[in-house]
Amino acid sequence: MIDFIPAIPIGIVLSFTIGPVFFTVIETSISKGVKAAIFLDIGVVISDLVFFVIAFFGTSSLLSSIEENTSSWYFLGGVLLATYGGVSLIKILQEKNKTENKEGANLDDTPSFLKLATKGFLLNIINVVVLFYWVGIILYFGPQLEMEKHKIALFFVVIVTTYFSVDLGKIYLAQQLKTRLTDVVIKTIKIIVNLFIVICGAFLVFKGIA
Repeated sequence: MIDFIPAIPIGIVLSFTIGPVFFTVIETSISKGVKAAIFLDIGVVISDLVFFVIAFFGTSSLLSSIEENTSSWYFLGGVLLATYGGVSLIKILQEKNKTENKEGANLDDTPSFLKLATKGFLLNIINVVVLFYWVGIILYFGPQLEMEKHKIALFFVVIVTTYFSVDLGKIYLAQQLKTRLTDVVIKTIKIIVNLFIVICGAFLVFKGIA
């Protein structure tokens, strides 16, 4: 069990890493509710699983590709992230008047949980930095775990379980803020979050071309 203790702080750090997913989970909890945020987070976890499998079974070749084409990886991830944030931002701005025209109605009352899970999956999967993260985890901790598949898989499970558990706490706390926020403030938060995603994408594009 001592081998898996480092996975706990890694999961905590991962949950509090400032990035697109961090703010999107909080914003979703505030604007759409706890269940919606949980489904979004489930999508993120599934994408982490995909990244982990890719990193685990293709570490050597993937690492070689990353080292040789780091700029291209950053540029591609940045373009996808900026596009995602930009499209989401446009949709939010277009829906502003629609929300205001419906008395007592809230467009977020009946969110599609499948769409939210897909959103979480896509938001995380297009962030190339997350792939680098999992490759680094396997390269560093793999040898310590004797490169045994079941140990590495369990190490991943502990990380993700810790990460998801901490996220549940963040989701609950964010939801408590909802009663103190007006619709205008919630809309503003959503705009700021997507602007942040665009900025993150632009930063990765800059790293790719610099």
